[in-house]
Amino acid sequence: MTHISETSSHTSEWVESIKLSIEASTNATFLHHQLQNTSHFEPPQVEGWVQPKSVEDIQLILRQANDNKTPIYPYSLGLNWGLGSRLPVEDGCVLLDLSQMNKIIRVEPHFHYAIIEPGVTQQAMFEHLKNNNLGMMLNVTGSSPAASIIGNMLERGSGFLKHKIEDLLGLEVVLPNGNIIKTGFWAEVENGRDVANFKYGVGPDLTGLFCQGNFGVVTKAVVRLYPNKQVSKMLWCKLDQVRLPEFVENIARLFQEGHLHSVMHIGNDKRMKIENQNLEDTSVWTGMCKIAGRTGYINWLETELKQELSPLCIDMQFFGEHELPDENLAHIYGCHVGKPTDFFVRAMYQSVGETLQDGELDIDKGRIGMLCCLPVLPAKADAIKRAAEILDEVAKSHGILAAGTFNPIDGYNLEAVINLYFDRRKPEEVKQAHAANDALHDAFHASGFKFYRLDVKNMNRVFDYKPTYWQTVNELKSALDPNGVIAPGRYHFKK
Repeated sequence: MTHISETSSHTSEWVESIKLSIEASTNATFLHHQLQNTSHFEPPQVEGWVQPKSVEDIQLILRQANDNKTPIYPYSLGLNWGLGSRLPVEDGCVLLDLSQMNKIIRVEPHFHYAIIEPGVTQQAMFEHLKNNNLGMMLNVTGSSPAASIIGNMLERGSGFLKHKIEDLLGLEVVLPNGNIIKTGFWAEVENGRDVANFKYGVGPDLTGLFCQGNFGVVTKAVVRLYPNKQVSKMLWCKLDQVRLPEFVENIARLFQEGHLHSVMHIGNDKRMKIENQNLEDTSVWTGMCKIAGRTGYINWLETELKQELSPLCIDMQFFGEHELPDENLAHIYGCHVGKPTDFFVRAMYQSVGETLQDGELDIDKGRIGMLCCLPVLPAKADAIKRAAEILDEVAKSHGILAAGTFNPIDGYNLEAVINLYFDRRKPEEVKQAHAANDALHDAFHASGFKFYRLDVKNMNRVFDYKPTYWQTVNELKSALDPNGVIAPGRYHFKK
């Protein structure tokens, strides 16, 4: 049930007062709709909703928020699925919906970047690049074509080529006091030289301050794009779980030696059962990644990779665009070459024997729920072995499938993506899934693993408090946002 404050008349007045120029609402039914979330988290108390269309609108909203000491909770499109979607961490916020700020402002084909607003989706960017024959691709995620590029980036989400944070080259931000800043060399006075793609600029690098932070409202970003290659293929292989630790160490070495450049996704049989409808109860993992370059290089690399990896695999193949054996693999291949898909969202429903219709693609309103646990794993055999054991132990003890991927992102680290699916119509399944998600976080934390993203309910529960670090973060927060109006509690820990 959505909580609407009975004592929010002060806030209601200022939300209602800006309606002449900005879309806004304090309607309980409307807010209830906004706070539905696929994770089936109980929503916090909210005070209202506003939808700006410009930087000037945001400045007005922030002035009102500061005057009334009312916090706001910004989101791009709200598809932070499995982690809370649009939900604030704390009570009393006004939702700040940035979806109508959706312009692709500029695409630079020589330096391979775009300047975009928060409401630009993966699908919009894909179509823009394709329709204008620009010869570039976006590093897409497997979440949804309707997902925000900037929103996922600021959360340090995962792409099929690299971790999305690596694609962030600069930001435009409205600070809590209404001032506008840019980061990197984008902050410098324009002089005819194109340097927006040099992310570090000169002096302190402020870009990272606004990633997984609550220091301002991001209104534009410089986003890296990637040139299309002469040949793009997908490495596809299957291996038994007992081979997984050694396989990961080999993949890490291949990254270190410069032979691999794209994220390798390695999913367990529960994950791939969802994606390929393989009903066999096995401990088989499936790995996939992109290799790309000129024809001669790819021919050589295929030979090298077969030599290094095939002894560890049950099966290993390379697929080009016109060599894919079925439609499922075509969707997965498409993600590796910048084509977003809703295939993985539909597959979540297929895993429980249901079909997701076109009109139901906003899974926050759907029947099937999803929770996420997202630890970082060192690229070492003992760490991978322990992580796989945790998945098996929690799945067995809680009677729920733990659909997981362990994804080497470079020669040293893996990001793990563990999804738990459940029927939101059945209270016992909801309770079971939430207990399993807590158990996963506790088990990984107890084994010394860290998390690269946290859901809104685990935001202050599972982390190692470092007093000096978080004291500094709190001091920065107090300096930039003395009234605490930007997303209180979001990646902002207090012991």
